[in-house]
Amino acid sequence: MSTSSVIAATLSPAALVSPLVLLGLRDFTVVPTKGHQVIKRGISSRVIEPVSQYLGLGKGALAEFMDLDRGTATRLSSKGQDLPSHAAETLLRLLEIHDMAADVFATEDGASTWLRTPHPLLDSERPLDAAKTSYGAQTVKNLLMSTKYGGTA
Repeated sequence: MSTSSVIAATLSPAALVSPLVLLGLRDFTVVPTKGHQVIKRGISSRVIEPVSQYLGLGKGALAEFMDLDRGTATRLSSKGQDLPSHAAETLLRLLEIHDMAADVFATEDGASTWLRTPHPLLDSERPLDAAKTSYGAQTVKNLLMSTKYGGTA
């Protein structure tokens, strides 16, 4: 059984910990330095369902965020294949930003509300939508750090 299969089998919708931990990452702070290694090892497509539940997104919405059509995501998942690297990178980015927001706002509800509310410093785009690209994600991370250390949300 591959590492990604073990991870997918371990990851359940009822998990109380971030899927990052189950992917071998201590927390969101290590994603920038360890994320590449996780992507190289492969992330099973079977994580789509539990990660979508953790993030509060439908499977189709998560697939869209990862630039996969729903049919491709379903086919990959049913065969237990690893996500393409671009999709795995996006999945890690979304988990990193979600967990960073939960840290800044101290609750899942606070994080979810902030990520889904249009933000004036993002040209009224929702932070979750801005995080689809690496440049948008960096802006979202900067906003979160500004908020955490005395700026405004």
